[in-house]
Amino acid sequence: MMNRRGFLKMAAGSLATAAGLPSTASAAEVRAGVEALTRGPKHHFFGYYGMCPWDKAQRQLLCLESAFQDHMPRPGEPATVGLVDAETGRFKPLAETRAWNFQQGAMLHWHPLQADSKFLYNDVQDGQLASIVFDINSGEKRVLPRPVSGLGHTGPWAVSLTYGRLGRLRKVVGYADAADPYPDDPHPEEDGVFAVNIDTGETRLIVSIAQVYDLLKRRGLDLGDKHLWFNHTVISRTDKRLLFLARTRGALGLETGMYTVGLDGSDLREAIPYDWSVSHFDWRDGKQIVATCTPPGRSKRTHVLLTDGENDLCVIGNGKLDFDGHCTFSPNGQWLATDRRVRNLERELCVYHVERDELSVLGAFDMRERQYIRGDLRCDLHPRWNRTGTQICFDALAKDGLRQLHVAELKFA
Repeated sequence: MMNRRGFLKMAAGSLATAAGLPSTASAAEVRAGVEALTRGPKHHFFGYYGMCPWDKAQRQLLCLESAFQDHMPRPGEPATVGLVDAETGRFKPLAETRAWNFQQGAMLHWHPLQADSKFLYNDVQDGQLASIVFDINSGEKRVLPRPVSGLGHTGPWAVSLTYGRLGRLRKVVGYADAADPYPDDPHPEEDGVFAVNIDTGETRLIVSIAQVYDLLKRRGLDLGDKHLWFNHTVISRTDKRLLFLARTRGALGLETGMYTVGLDGSDLREAIPYDWSVSHFDWRDGKQIVATCTPPGRSKRTHVLLTDGENDLCVIGNGKLDFDGHCTFSPNGQWLATDRRVRNLERELCVYHVERDELSVLGAFDMRERQYIRGDLRCDLHPRWNRTGTQICFDALAKDGLRQLHVAELKFA
């Protein structure tokens, strides 16, 4: 039987042709071999984008296993947390979680300083949301006092959101067992983004929802009694600053602005205005940011680059990136992986070279076989780079209609 590496080498040329790329790419193009790494009878997926599922040696990937995908997790319904062998696709169960969803999984993260032996995942402990630091070698679990929504790269600090508020106001990224501690307060002073030391458990509030509400009010935007919440936190690659979204619901749907703040809570900035419909983003380094939004004068979202703290936002792609994608930079910052919705249940995986302004489509994924995989149950590709920038992991439906972890192995000409 052909092993996975042999399959990928064989598939690289055929997939490039199927995706519209020549089998012998020029210096400006990229090819890929793609396959479903995991297999049934159960579903396997990672969840969100921009986080690395691979361990330090790139021999195994973090993954969730679920017995269903036809409904949102109900209170008490678990998913299995485990590791996938990068060569064989075999899933090794290690723990269970009751704090998960199909969009973001259980916010799986490798420990930044021990990515060969420890990882974190969110769970429910004694009726409260928490994050678990799991030791692969000993099986020991250490409980942190808050769930983790983002993790630093070089040190002990993570960031945390209140998933009860998320679940009440944006169910698709909430947890079934979570409660909002301030359900009647449209902009609480005691809630927001928290810092969590994953070694000591120390927690502190970095920026409150009330602070952003006041910032918007000073800018002339009075939200009134609309309930404001924070969503999606990403720490910069230098671990100095944090990106997050602030959201409300209006007559036309989500209203969103993007903000940055120091991990010590200093220098809160509005990076993209609240009325630009910002959606997804990533740090390229310690200062530059990619995001999808709708700048003034445009009718739909596109990808933009900007520098934190500077007024230099510019649209990239020259029309090739005029869509809303889950954008994430390669480790060297040269390539941008993103995904595109072709039709409601069809997705494309893309990579874009920023300096050369070149877009390559690596594959198309038709999910129409499962018509219920939409809305809160949708299967976005959510691309994630490996540690060396040679592979992209993503979630998609396999040929049998099961949600599985896929890997694209890139060949740069």
